[in-house]
Amino acid sequence: RLLSRRKRRQPAQAALIAVDPRTGEVLALVGGRSYNQSQYNRAYVARRQPGSTFKPFVYLAAFGRAAEESRSDLTPAALTTDEPQTFTFGQQVWEPGNYDHEYDGEITWRRALALSRNLGTIHVGEAAGFDRVADLWRKVGVGTPPKGYPSITLGVFELTPFEVAHAYTLFMNDGAVRPLRTVNRISMGEDELKPKAPELRTIARPETTFLVTHMMRSVINEGTGASARATGFALDAAGKSGTTNDLRDAWFVGFTPELLAVVWVGFDDNTPLGLSGTQAAL
Repeated sequence: RLLSRRKRRQPAQAALIAVDPRTGEVLALVGGRSYNQSQYNRAYVARRQPGSTFKPFVYLAAFGRAAEESRSDLTPAALTTDEPQTFTFGQQVWEPGNYDHEYDGEITWRRALALSRNLGTIHVGEAAGFDRVADLWRKVGVGTPPKGYPSITLGVFELTPFEVAHAYTLFMNDGAVRPLRTVNRISMGEDELKPKAPELRTIARPETTFLVTHMMRSVINEGTGASARATGFALDAAGKSGTTNDLRDAWFVGFTPELLAVVWVGFDDNTPLGLSGTQAAL
């Protein structure tokens, strides 16, 4: 009842951005429900916590460490512990939990990402080194760089949908980020100006990027994104759902080699949406 009253008072909003990750071209952009009602472009300026959509970068940092140190124990088949735990850093105490309050105990890294297990992913971040995760994100170069605390692994900082799409282009470009562009050309009478094509910036190794991309295929095939298959979506694809604390933000990022789409759903005043990324955004 409370949720239905909120919806009558202020409808939930949604933002979408679709890009060609090979060129960085923005193909579609939706900033909200109705431009007549609000010109606030949520796809470009609304800063919200990305939640679990950040998790693939935690695994990417871990595989990067394995490659640098020639380690064979940090792989998609490695085991992580998905059990409640309290973390202390400085004067702060953090007691994170899983979205559904269920825990799997020992679980493979691949399954922890596919099912978006919070505690399992925090331990992967621990294996990577929380500072290493923060350094990787700093190289991506969007948003305010978060500090290397355990909470970074669950996306406890803020990004816009545009920035999330920008970051995810690295999974379709062998570890290189392709900056996004919204203008193809500018015509002035007979003259035409074409912006310089944005250059790729290498962030991670192709082989470690491939591992995480392959793991995100499991999200679609048997993980939190499996409902896409149930509705008849048959293309080879990968993705990641995202749900933030108290169900305030719902995200889904999905991609094929040719198309990347990011969707956010939530309320402008940050009240709980009451729906997960799978339920609202996928």
